[in-house]
Amino acid sequence: MTKQKNTEPQYFTKEILRKELTKSEKRLTVKIDSLDTKIDSVEQRLDAKIDTAIQSMKDYTDSRFTQLETRIDGLEQTMDGFGQKLDAQGNKMDRYFNGIVKMVEGLTGKLIFDEEHLEDHEQRITKLEEQTV
Repeated sequence: MTKQKNTEPQYFTKEILRKELTKSEKRLTVKIDSLDTKIDSVEQRLDAKIDTAIQSMKDYTDSRFTQLETRIDGLEQTMDGFGQKLDAQGNKMDRYFNGIVKMVEGLTGKLIFDEEHLEDHEQRITKLEEQTV
C-alpha cells in the first residue's frame, strides 16, 4: 500500500486567511471574555475579604479605645477625689495654724511680726553691724 500523494497545490488564498483569522479572533475574544469574568469574580472576592478585615480592625480598635476611655475616666474621678481630699486637708491645716497663731498671741500678748517689721529689723541689724566695724 503506497501512499497517494496529493497533487493539488496547497496554498492559501486571501479568503482562506481571512476566514482563519476571523475564527482565531473569535476564539481569542471568547477566551479574553472568560478571563475578564474570572478576574472580576476574583476582584469581588478580594474586595469582600478586604472589607471584612477592615471592619474587623475597626471594631477591634473601637473596643480598645472604649476600654482606654473607661480607664481614663476612672483615673480622672480618682484624681478629682484626691483633689477634694487635699482641699479639705488644706482647709483643716489653715484653721489649725490660725488657731496656733491666736493662741501664741493670746499667751504672749504680742502680735506676730509681719514681713515689713522683719525687713526693718534686718536693715537695722546690718546698719548697726556696719557702725561697729
